[in-house]
Amino acid sequence: MRELFEAHPTLKILIIVLGILLATVLLAKLLKVLLTKLIKKLSAKNQRTGGRVSHKMLVKFVVAVVYILGTITAVNQIPRLAGTLTTILAGSGVLAVIIGFAAQESFGNLISGVFLTLFKPFDVGDRVILTEKNITGYVEDITLRHTVIRTLTQTRALIPNAIMGSAIVENTDYVDGSLTQVPIAVDVSFDTDLEKAVRVMGKALATHPLCAGSAPPRVLVTGFGASGVSLLGFLPIQDASHFTDAASNARILVKKAFDENGIVIPFQTITISNQSEGEDIRVYTSKDS
Repeated sequence: MRELFEAHPTLKILIIVLGILLATVLLAKLLKVLLTKLIKKLSAKNQRTGGRVSHKMLVKFVVAVVYILGTITAVNQIPRLAGTLTTILAGSGVLAVIIGFAAQESFGNLISGVFLTLFKPFDVGDRVILTEKNITGYVEDITLRHTVIRTLTQTRALIPNAIMGSAIVENTDYVDGSLTQVPIAVDVSFDTDLEKAVRVMGKALATHPLCAGSAPPRVLVTGFGASGVSLLGFLPIQDASHFTDAASNARILVKKAFDENGIVIPFQTITISNQSEGEDIRVYTSKDS
């Protein structure tokens, strides 16, 4: 065999190149299988670490890196091509800098997309709020470049991953695994028995047909307003796409429960009266009625 390779050096180079390419293909497939199994294993342990976000992007990225490195290694085994490759790499420093500056935004979006997939601050289907951008909606997809958010008006916002990675994102689905917490805010009059109001509101939310989870809905007393005491309840639902309808129906249930239990939702009334001719109009405000 040694004599054959010495007599035909080109054959030796060809076999080495083919061996490297074959090893590259096998390594890429092996990594693809292992990453897929790892993702499934993480999904079984924690829904947020492997659930609805498609990990195809991450797998394709790793496989592409393996193919690129394998191809470069194989080409480097060919003397003529190795010299040309070295010359190209050595002489393209300026071009690489120019391309780097031009592509730094795209590369940043790519890296941010990989991090979003790995660390999962939000998942496909989650309801997110970008407070700085005044954007509220549901995550539909995470690509190599951008995150797709379906807004409440059924439009699509394409936000670069670099912005999603650095922005302050409020994820309403991150509270309890896959459950979405629907906030329901309401005020009650100052003379209300707050413990009773909290209890009635919690029971009303628990009767909601979309109420999910083993724990009962939480109701908190959040503050004192101009005309009453503020309550905030959280209705847990399974499917985030029902967020708007669930919130609407929950408010109806709370209002009916308050009416049945004599709990008053305060509102301001303004009475304008002219006391006598020539006098200014006076405005009387009543906090409760």
